[in-house]
Amino acid sequence: MERIEVLRGPQGTLFGRNAMGGVVNIITKKPTNKTSGFVEAGVGNQGLQRYSAGFKTPIVKDKLFFGFTGLFQTKDGFYINDTTGTGATDGSINGKKLGGTKNLYGNLFLKWLPSSRLMLTLNIKGQRDWSNNSTYMVSQFNDSVGFADPNKLNLGRIGQDQRNIFNNSLVAKYSCNNFTLTSISAYQNIRMGYKDIYFPGYYSSFYDKKPGELLPPQVVYSQEVRINSNNDKRFQYTAGIYGFSQKSHGGDNVYELSESDAAAYGLATGSYIISRNDAKNYGLAGFGELSYQLADKFKATAGLRYDYENRQSTFNGFGDAVLVNGEVTNYVADTTAKGTYSAFSPKLALSYAVNDHANVYATYNRGFRAGGINAQRFTTSTNAKQTFDPEYSDNFEIGYKTSLAQNKVSIAASAFLIKWKDMQMSNIVSPFTYALENVGNSQSMGLELEVSAIPVKGLQVDGSVGLNKTKYEDFELTRVDYTTGVETKTQVAGNSLSNTPGHTIYLGAQYEFGITKKLKAVVHGDIRNIGKYYADMQNSIKQPTYTLVNTRIGLNYNSYGLFFWGQNLTSERYLLYGSADSSFGRNVIMSSPSTYGVTLSARF
Repeated sequence: MERIEVLRGPQGTLFGRNAMGGVVNIITKKPTNKTSGFVEAGVGNQGLQRYSAGFKTPIVKDKLFFGFTGLFQTKDGFYINDTTGTGATDGSINGKKLGGTKNLYGNLFLKWLPSSRLMLTLNIKGQRDWSNNSTYMVSQFNDSVGFADPNKLNLGRIGQDQRNIFNNSLVAKYSCNNFTLTSISAYQNIRMGYKDIYFPGYYSSFYDKKPGELLPPQVVYSQEVRINSNNDKRFQYTAGIYGFSQKSHGGDNVYELSESDAAAYGLATGSYIISRNDAKNYGLAGFGELSYQLADKFKATAGLRYDYENRQSTFNGFGDAVLVNGEVTNYVADTTAKGTYSAFSPKLALSYAVNDHANVYATYNRGFRAGGINAQRFTTSTNAKQTFDPEYSDNFEIGYKTSLAQNKVSIAASAFLIKWKDMQMSNIVSPFTYALENVGNSQSMGLELEVSAIPVKGLQVDGSVGLNKTKYEDFELTRVDYTTGVETKTQVAGNSLSNTPGHTIYLGAQYEFGITKKLKAVVHGDIRNIGKYYADMQNSIKQPTYTLVNTRIGLNYNSYGLFFWGQNLTSERYLLYGSADSSFGRNVIMSSPSTYGVTLSARF
């Protein structure tokens, strides 16, 4: 990598829908005529094994370049299964470890420079993740919400899951004297499969053969063409068009009926209820951004994007189709629903250079999360909308950045305000029927301070602190008690947003020093303190403040490295996930205890 850019806040103007939180840009280095590569092996606790290798070389000097990286990783889980009360018939799964995963990644590129102005890059990525002791979609249901016994899960069967991802892209970039033309063609293929997943009740992926099969792939094609200035004139611009087409199978699965449920439906034991949701959607967008140096120290930037999206889903209602003895029976024909959505994403930024090393800025960005279709059948008496609208966020930020002591000290401070509008959340729309609706608004505001310093040669110290205050505004949730049938309304206005800590504090340091001319030592440590937050909108699942301590210590000798590392050294247990809506149950998944290991690497 050449560098990493972290763009915080909505970035919809240039990057489109769903970029509400920000964007991480990874900029790769330009190819060279030098052959290079690396191999790396690591082991750790929880059965961790990690092996990776990479290689890149010129095929034709100054013209054609090839590169490949690959990784394989396997890790045992830390959860322990307790079958008490689950009705499990397989005694061997009591005490079994859960949560183990295997991962296989590959990344290949081919870069061709037919001329000094034209560059073509073909990139192919493959990924496979799988588990035979899955914790996919599994939560802890005990009243203590996981803290009393964070390593325990209660499963009557051990689930399996698998995900295969294939990505490729072709980027063509043509550079003229004052502008650059870029074309990005991309294709993504994702396949998912799972079996005996407890949610509660047992779910398996299914399309037309047998429970647990891999679903047909989700396929996405996209094309972007953009033009941007590449000179140092006062006026700079970026403009382009973007389009995509997507086909997916988001809810194709089967729910295994218990003996009593099957009898109630008049079906044989071992029958399944089928759920289907085959979706097609496409979208088009046009965008542009202009910046102008109004004066030597004053710069203004304005941008606008327009997105249009068309969606279609074909689905069935609960109980409309069943699988009995390998045969599918459809009692009711599938339903097809359509929806169209559009959104404008404006941007405005002003910056003033106080001097050569400091500037102040103010920005406004609008982000949006695309609307969609409730892929479920409603009764004719239901007034619920089959579709729901986009969710928007308006982000305001002011800040100051400076570097001191010949760039050995950098400071950044900012204040922000985010206003969310038409938030998408599940709500009851008719007796015992839930659907996504645009239920209301919320707000987040805070301060951030970041400092980085190099006090002496080889030592870098980084620190940051963030303060955040959030609240839901003017909406309530409608829920139903399935045992009594009574509907209740819960007012969440004034509650803190779920999963938003009140503060974050980070302090890290790394020191590199020479032991001999060829041998260097590296010592790194960091501390992260995460403030109290609630996992759910109702503010009933509380995560207290916690602190994480991480370290990495090792030696570099020429092109060889040996490093010992540890994460969460104090074995702090905190919520990795908590149900954002606890009206359906206080379900959580807990974080891993301490992990540690050793990594050996060689580069050439």
